[in-house]
Amino acid sequence: MGQAVITNLKNHLLVATSELNGGFFERAVIYMANQTAEGAMGLVVNQPMNKVGFGDVLRSMGIEEMLANTRRQPLIYRGGPVDNNRGFVLHSSEYNLKSTIAITSEIALSAQADIVGDIARGQGPRNLNFCLGYAGWNPGQLEKELATNSWLVVPADKQLLFDVPPEERYAAATRKLGLNSLNFMDIVGRA
Repeated sequence: MGQAVITNLKNHLLVATSELNGGFFERAVIYMANQTAEGAMGLVVNQPMNKVGFGDVLRSMGIEEMLANTRRQPLIYRGGPVDNNRGFVLHSSEYNLKSTIAITSEIALSAQADIVGDIARGQGPRNLNFCLGYAGWNPGQLEKELATNSWLVVPADKQLLFDVPPEERYAAATRKLGLNSLNFMDIVGRA
């Protein structure tokens, strides 16, 4: 009996292999929000931006005065190279706007500006990853990258997305595959 083939990567993690070293996706962990015949969309969830903070997001929206009352300032992640001046918030599903997309019963995605104000007021989601930009693939592009061993696929879970610190998510994702992140890059290169 062969291994099951995943035909839809929605609610899975893509873990970059050494094939992607030297580029934007080196050691990236991407949460796949959607995959259809028209292409795929995901968010890098392990690369916080060092020079961009929540205050910068508020300033860019002209609502920087909200920063004074903001209880919790979320990390801002490099979500991907596409549309990288636009915010996408991957979050726990107890928070909901009319435009929020439920990915699973526990994980949702919002891209409407209202979520930024709600986060600043302490009325946003309990758990979140605030991403600028996203990773996108044209039809067939991701399948080609998978065939060339650019990515490993791991089932996603909310603990890895929201509880594991971002700098530990790559290692946590590779452990889910039964690999040690320190030696797995060499294994993939020779496999």
